Amino acid sequence: MNNEFALSRITLKPIKHRDCSALWAILSEPLVTQFNDYAVPLTRDDVKQLIQDDITGMYEGNTLRFGMYLLNTSTLIGCIGLYDIEEDTAWLGFELSPNHWGNGYMSEALAFILTNITALVTPLGNELSITSLKTKVAIENTQSQQLLRRFKFTHVASEQWLYQL
Repeated sequence: MNNEFALSRITLKPIKHRDCSALWAILSEPLVTQFNDYAVPLTRDDVKQLIQDDITGMYEGNTLRFGMYLLNTSTLIGCIGLYDIEEDTAWLGFELSPNHWGNGYMSEALAFILTNITALVTPLGNELSITSLKTKVAIENTQSQQLLRRFKFTHVASEQWLYQL
């Protein structure tokens, strides 16, 4: 199973424990924490547990979280993933270091996920046919909302968005 994907400017790889410090730094950024739904402040131990939960979820077939790494430096700049994967639906989550906002990295990653979702979830060992993605975006997070609109997500309620594959 190939679980590493080189895109034009980033590589997507399953999140690993060695990413803990870099992910903690991203998730601790005030510009990120204002929009996420993690309890704050996050400790490094919280992030270690988050990573462990993602790894466990991957083995259980209900989670797929990729670190986003710059091709030229292998620097972790964010994450994108699928959670609570069940039958025909999954939740999408993503976060990106503010140092890399506005450069199209999340668009590149999201385009890849949407185009390859069946191939991505097949190795999880489930007989899944994902037909819709749900995501939750804070009302104040206009940049993420613009991203979702560009990819034809529909705003369905308060902070919830839906994408039909």
